[in-house]
Amino acid sequence: MSISFEGFPRILDPRALKPGRWFMAPSALGPVVCLLTEIIVDEKAVVLTFGLGKVDALEVRSTRLQSIAGPLTTIEDDLVFTPGEDAQKLRLLAPTKRPFPNGALLRLSNGDMGMGLAETLGGDLMIVSLASGQRVQGFELIFDRWSLSLRRGTMQALVGHFKGPDRRT
Repeated sequence: MSISFEGFPRILDPRALKPGRWFMAPSALGPVVCLLTEIIVDEKAVVLTFGLGKVDALEVRSTRLQSIAGPLTTIEDDLVFTPGEDAQKLRLLAPTKRPFPNGALLRLSNGDMGMGLAETLGGDLMIVSLASGQRVQGFELIFDRWSLSLRRGTMQALVGHFKGPDRRT
């Protein structure tokens, strides 16, 4: 009989984490997907969290790494960010007309993807690269509706949908 482990998560030491590292953390509503950023507020590292607030609805928040209690584990799956709710409901906002909301998915000027971040950081709008966790300046496109999935091989599981504020003009 053969035994194999595919994508078996490891426990991470929070002190060894570097900006740009994706990991899972426990919460009252289930596991939360997290990204450690290079942003420091009050001498504490800021983590971007993606967790379920309501059924199928993602909440994007920022928190301090030190405030996350419980074991941190590796993510062994691919993270898939998909702009829009589906092909018919893709909402694309021009960056010159409106500021981005907290949690907006952004295509950065260098072609990478980023996230709009403001919530607990004194109200300052910041952009964080989803590839490196670093703060960046330029962006080209804003997606205020998107979904996050975990993919392993050919199987993909939806984590949830993010819907920014209703912004009708």
